[in-house]
Amino acid sequence: NLEWFLEKYQRWSTYTPEDRGVAIFCGSIYGHTENAAEILAARLAERGVKNIALYDVSHTDVSYLVSEAFRCSHLVFACPTYNAGLFPNMETVLLDLKAHNLQNRKVALIQNGTWAASAGKQMKEILSGMKNVEILENEITLKSSLREEQLGELQAMADQLAEDLV
Repeated sequence: NLEWFLEKYQRWSTYTPEDRGVAIFCGSIYGHTENAAEILAARLAERGVKNIALYDVSHTDVSYLVSEAFRCSHLVFACPTYNAGLFPNMETVLLDLKAHNLQNRKVALIQNGTWAASAGKQMKEILSGMKNVEILENEITLKSSLREEQLGELQAMADQLAEDLV
């Protein structure tokens, strides 16, 4: 089936996503960032998005995460600030994606930080070095855990992602 191989090569060589869908990559220390990512996934499903995958970067091998980032058209990175930097497993994922020259994706960000949330800024720095990566403006900042008044922000992020997918 030569056509299958040629189609895959064409997609991979042009950095074209294989699927229109959302991969959510989450790093979480106490479970609060993961909770927000799970709620976002649920809101996307409620909006009719069918292809949603949620990954814990601490329990999924980075090679699998890289392949999922190449597969999906839309990516969400949810990361806590850790010692004024990125959660180490998330940093590994982002640097691997940059090393693999990931391109042509829409990205949303959720950062968490009780004292000085800086994960969002650092994720943007890595992502901005990637070609044709559009970072959505409605970044969400958690202060430890998701507050009830922030559910609207998660809904707005889900709406923006779903609008482009459905």
